[in-house]
Amino acid sequence: MSDSPPPTTSASLLTPMFAADLAAYCLRAMGPSRVQLIGEALAHLGTPLLAAGCEVSRFDAVTSGDAVAEVIIAWADSGEECSRFLAPYAAAVVIVGPVGAAQDAEMWVAQAANLGWQQHPAVFALPGVPDYVTVRVFARSGVSVTDPASLMSASYHGLAAALVRPGDAVLAMDAAEGDLWRIVLQQSRCSWLGVVDDKPHPEGESGVEWLGGTQWQLIPRLIDMVVTRLSHDGTAWSQKVQAAHAALVRSGRLVVAVPLYSGRNPLQQDLLALLALLEQSGLVIDRAWWQSLTRPPGPEQFIEVSRDAAGQLKIDSDSIAIADALVLMAVKVDGPGIAQDPSLKAPNLIAFQRDYLDASVVRLIVAVGLRLESATLRRQIARKVMHEAPVDSADYGAAVCVLLYDPVAQEGSSRAELLAAARLYIDAPAANPTVLRWQVSLAFAAASLHQAVGDLHQAAELYARVLAFDVLAFSPLLGTKTTTAAVRLGWIHFSRGALPAARQAWARGLDEARRLASQPDWSAVIGDCNAPEVFAMPEFAAVMDEAGCLASALRLTAETPLRPGLVWQWSNRSLRLQLLEARTEQQRRQIWQDNLQEAKDWLDGQYHQLNAELSRRDHVIQTLGSTARTLAIENEGARAAFRLAHRHAVGEKEALSQQLHALHSEYDRLFAEHQQLINANQQLIGAAQQLSAATGAIMSGESRNRFPAESIAEEMFRLANALNRLPVKPLVRTVLRALAARLGRK
Repeated sequence: MSDSPPPTTSASLLTPMFAADLAAYCLRAMGPSRVQLIGEALAHLGTPLLAAGCEVSRFDAVTSGDAVAEVIIAWADSGEECSRFLAPYAAAVVIVGPVGAAQDAEMWVAQAANLGWQQHPAVFALPGVPDYVTVRVFARSGVSVTDPASLMSASYHGLAAALVRPGDAVLAMDAAEGDLWRIVLQQSRCSWLGVVDDKPHPEGESGVEWLGGTQWQLIPRLIDMVVTRLSHDGTAWSQKVQAAHAALVRSGRLVVAVPLYSGRNPLQQDLLALLALLEQSGLVIDRAWWQSLTRPPGPEQFIEVSRDAAGQLKIDSDSIAIADALVLMAVKVDGPGIAQDPSLKAPNLIAFQRDYLDASVVRLIVAVGLRLESATLRRQIARKVMHEAPVDSADYGAAVCVLLYDPVAQEGSSRAELLAAARLYIDAPAANPTVLRWQVSLAFAAASLHQAVGDLHQAAELYARVLAFDVLAFSPLLGTKTTTAAVRLGWIHFSRGALPAARQAWARGLDEARRLASQPDWSAVIGDCNAPEVFAMPEFAAVMDEAGCLASALRLTAETPLRPGLVWQWSNRSLRLQLLEARTEQQRRQIWQDNLQEAKDWLDGQYHQLNAELSRRDHVIQTLGSTARTLAIENEGARAAFRLAHRHAVGEKEALSQQLHALHSEYDRLFAEHQQLINANQQLIGAAQQLSAATGAIMSGESRNRFPAESIAEEMFRLANALNRLPVKPLVRTVLRALAARLGRK
């Protein structure tokens, strides 16, 4: 039985939810248009496209003839050619394939390039590329990416496009090659794009101006962003930084990439020297990213550089080693700024240059999304503005308000000083509508701070001051502060048991919302009616959203009996609060998901560790088994050798036993002979003694007549017999001969 999973058909890959995500990505890249879907797997893609207003047609293959589709979205199975989907009548083609088809995607890119297609600029700027399929987007007029260096450039131009603020004038220094300028032009809301290139280019792209290598320094317009690249070896860094600083307006942004080529990386101190150079040139580093080509093209290639406790960027050698480039966003904070023009005719909500002494303060510390991201840098600039600007100016009010919303700026005695400055600013007459705007905001911020520390008396007084301002003198959008102040003031009275006072505050806020909604001059709400400000209506909707809370509070407190819990529940169902609850729940689930992921990663680590340990032990067991088998073979040989040696030993033992028995017998025989010899020796000694005695007698000269001849003969016979039994008979004979000779001489 096979362990491989069952085959997956292409039609089962895109569920309705996945199809909705893919459709959202295509719409963000190319917008609604006439779309042709090719492939059964994309069946669910038609519903979200139709809901977006697209004209959708479905085919099994690219049609010929009078086709009218502007965008083709086609499914390509693994290994399938994509050239048949690149219809000549289409402006863009989206090819979708199974997840993990990276090699197929590279083949698609090569085939499209051979047919004159380029990669779509949105690929390098849009986040949220679906990860459950492989997607490549091609355009007739797009971007040429042919190698890792051009891919790196395309991606950081996509990052730069995301950093362009609405209405910015952008100067791109390295965007001509590969048509990278299209990324900034099509994927940002820049009002003007200058592309530096010495080669001549035909006019034809609206919003693009081609500038020569030295011509751009002579243009009279102020530049809001410069996009450039520095060499990896530090060549001409100072000149490029100074040129960018000179071109930028105060609050302008410099987006600069520093390639970190393998084997030729600048040292850590060189990058730190670059940061110091930017700071010395009046360009503060607001954000920075490490770029890595190992991640997918576009925003996912970038990881933002973190800061230490002192707010300094962490430029460490480990990060340098694994990155391909460092991208910095520096903001110009010095220079003359944008001078005030009191004669400017513009709606109050965008009349920055009319009411601010230096309108660049808006993009430096005020407008969310346009200002500096670093709270540390905003705090420093706000303190400087507060110190230098007149106390009755809009600039001063903006700086105090920024600091009041910054917890670090309120540490120590600074909180009391800021509240005192806010009180003086609120009590002064408004010099212009924007000063009024900051008086309302400062009163609301001060009330919030007093409420947060439990000083409800001061908070109630300041909320009442907010309600007393006529925000229509600035814009109905400022009603977010008055309606919210009415909600909070009412709850302070409600918690004290003063229901009539609470209802009066809520009724005052609801009446204010009605008054704001009745404003006949919509230019005060949205600006130019033919080109409304995009933030205006969402802000005005927030005013009405808070008014909904006021209406609910009045309705529930009019019922009997009074149900405080239900009053609170129904009065806190605004869209803002529901969105806040949803975000809180999302964050809670994200934390839970992160915890689960950490647990999963830990379990995966344990799993791999245990598998490694199991493999190690299995290897040990196999080694031990092999050793045991070897030892068993050796043991069997040893046993056979032992048995053979045992048989030899037994035979040798028997032989030795027989030899021992024979030796014992020989020993007994020799012992008997020894005893006989001892007895014979005793007899010999006795005979010798007798002979000695006889000899002594003879030698002493006694008469031989005393020994008859018979006696001598008998003695000599016995002596001869004794000598015959001795093993030393020759010696004895010699002795006897000598004795006889001696006797003969006598």
